[in-house]
Amino acid sequence: MSNSTYPKAKSLLFVSSIKPENFKPGFESEADAIILDIEDSVPKDRKDEGKTNILNFCKQNSQYKFFVRINDAQSPFFEDDMKFLKELGLEKLHGVMLAKTEQKEHVEAVNVALEKIPLLLLIESAIGVQNINITASQPNVKQLAFGAFDMILDLGLRDGDGKDFMLNYVRTQIALSSRINNLLAPINRVFPNTRDESRLKANMELAYSMGFGGSLTFYPNQLSIINTIFAQGNNQIEWAKEVIQLSKLHKGEPFSFEGNVIDLPMIKKAQGILERKY
Repeated sequence: MSNSTYPKAKSLLFVSSIKPENFKPGFESEADAIILDIEDSVPKDRKDEGKTNILNFCKQNSQYKFFVRINDAQSPFFEDDMKFLKELGLEKLHGVMLAKTEQKEHVEAVNVALEKIPLLLLIESAIGVQNINITASQPNVKQLAFGAFDMILDLGLRDGDGKDFMLNYVRTQIALSSRINNLLAPINRVFPNTRDESRLKANMELAYSMGFGGSLTFYPNQLSIINTIFAQGNNQIEWAKEVIQLSKLHKGEPFSFEGNVIDLPMIKKAQGILERKY
């Protein structure tokens, strides 16, 4: 699969595979990318049903590409997931989201089964954080994402400042590992409150300021806010392009642009933005 098929998505919308009535509305929503889920949103006794729903949908809607969130490599469902993806056809996928990524061997298991499929690793546990630079450096890994719900359970976090501190520490590790391993900007956690727009905005603004490039969500009504906040990254890229172009015209001399003095440090900032494509 060509690397060019992997999207730089601001918003990634989970759609449960046992809710086929939500497949097409998901693809027609504001989401930049869809993740059809056969993991946590699907009970153990309905895994096959979810996979059948995806296969049937794709037979009638071949125009869509998407991610699939698969069960973790230690799950009893993992081998069946690999068989399912081969039956589905990897050309239909942007990539595979690997749940509960903790060990190098977890990533290797997908690479052995599927070879060159792009991987989006979900970091959801203390062990996952401890080994993040090992897993992030494996072949075919394109991006990291923060799975906060399982992380909260794994760490035994309780509501309060301490919980926020710990979650932001995890975000920091994900952002640092993404940069160290030259991956795309990481993806923020699902924000669980569907009604509190001010807290949603604050959460997304925080993630954006930490270098995250987008966010997961289960909720279509959050997409507009998520897209707006993470579109600032696109605005930065356009700003950087203009700065570099103007710096060539000014032959390295300081100049004024949008009310700011553009000197060598600002030019280096623009170069860094374009090199990383964040």
